[in-house]
Amino acid sequence: MIKRILLAATMMVLGLSLSAQAEDVDKKPGPYEVVAGTTEELVKEIEAAREYYDEDPERFNQRVREMLDEVVDFQSFARGVMGRYGSRAYYQSLQSEEAKARFRDRVIRFTESFKDGLINTYAKGLLAFNGNRIEVLPLAEDADLSGSVGVRQHIYGDRPKPYEVVYTLRKDSNGEWKLRNVIIEGLNLGRIYQNQFNAAVRTHDGDIDKVIDNWTVAPQEVMEQQAEG
Repeated sequence: MIKRILLAATMMVLGLSLSAQAEDVDKKPGPYEVVAGTTEELVKEIEAAREYYDEDPERFNQRVREMLDEVVDFQSFARGVMGRYGSRAYYQSLQSEEAKARFRDRVIRFTESFKDGLINTYAKGLLAFNGNRIEVLPLAEDADLSGSVGVRQHIYGDRPKPYEVVYTLRKDSNGEWKLRNVIIEGLNLGRIYQNQFNAAVRTHDGDIDKVIDNWTVAPQEVMEQQAEG
């Protein structure tokens, strides 16, 4: 069941952009509205892809990429995964403009590699998701919207208690709510990828360029094992 929950959570990440696009451009949706308005539209997208995926998988992958670009703050997500090597403090500690330029280049390269890895790992898996009852919980009336906001989602499956997914969103510089992390049944995906990045830094003796050049997203099976362990 964890596998299906991982797929459902990823499905909702992809669907966030659909609800955002449906809103009036003059009325930006809040974090709850961004998450809550997605399921029906995304199911239609997945159903359509089942008709053509075998002949043209890149078409679906490209659609996934477009949707993710609309809603996920990939650079912030990727910099979080990089830990200290993507932090503002580390950047400010660099003494030369050349070193700062290398930092910026690494962030850009890793962001693209991270995004490509997520798409390649999960896009096909979405087509296997058959759906469960999904409920998005409203935010508290006094919820603090000044920083990061967690929107909770319940997915009902093979047990009386629903599985819980928490989507962490934060406003970007344009005032739009963007997704920065996902926590599934207490399993923090951002932290898993950060641990993977740190392990790669040790493997490559601190050579960040080699870490980026050899980056692959942790297989879904690895996350399932951590979730069930």
